Amino acid sequence: MDDWFRMKDLQEHLHNAIAWKHQKTKEAQKDHVSKTHVRWSELLRLPYFNPIRFLVIDPMHNLFLGLSHWIVKRIWIDKGKLLNPTLK
Repeated sequence: MDDWFRMKDLQEHLHNAIAWKHQKTKEAQKDHVSKTHVRWSELLRLPYFNPIRFLVIDPMHNLFLGLSHWIVKRIWIDKGKLLNPTLK
C-alpha cells in the first residue's frame, strides 16, 4: 500500500495552515491554497485535533463518485484479499 498511498504529514499541514493565516491579502491566500490545498481552521488550535486522521468521507464522494468501488477493487481485489471464486 505504501507504493500508491502516502499519508499527509501533520506538521507540514500545520505549517501550511499557519502560512495561509499569515498571508497579507486574499489573493495571496488564494494562491497559497492553490499550491498547498491547505487553509487555516480554528479547529487547528485544539491540541488533540488531527485534520488528517479525523477526516470523514461524505456519502457523495464515497458512493456516488466511485470511491468505495475504487477501494474495493484496488485494496481488496487487486491485493488478493477477495478472490474471484469468492465473489461468485
